[in-house]
Amino acid sequence: MAKKPTNKNAKRAVAKPVEVTIIKKVFGKVPEEYAFVLADGRKLKSLFDLMHSFRDMSEEVFRHHVNDMRNDFSNWVHDVFEEPELAEELKKINNKLEAEVVLLRKLEATLQAKKK
Repeated sequence: MAKKPTNKNAKRAVAKPVEVTIIKKVFGKVPEEYAFVLADGRKLKSLFDLMHSFRDMSEEVFRHHVNDMRNDFSNWVHDVFEEPELAEELKKINNKLEAEVVLLRKLEATLQAKKK
């Protein structure tokens, strides 16, 4: 008679597909129709692209997307990547350096979770 898996084993089996989905969402590229087009015309297709774009993004472009009225980056992260916690963190940020750091921490945390 086969041994029935314990709840602990059952949870572990379910966690792997969920982890793969999360990693794919966080590290994957979006289809062309979901790409983020910056005010300067550059297209972003991943959270990596967004994180790296802050380094050479002009303050004018950043302010176009992040101001008192809106935060386009937060909306994109929430709607396209389905990452509400990360989107909420980005919504509170009003400068490029902090936004880059928040994204870097998220990507690093996802990588660390993958290694476990």
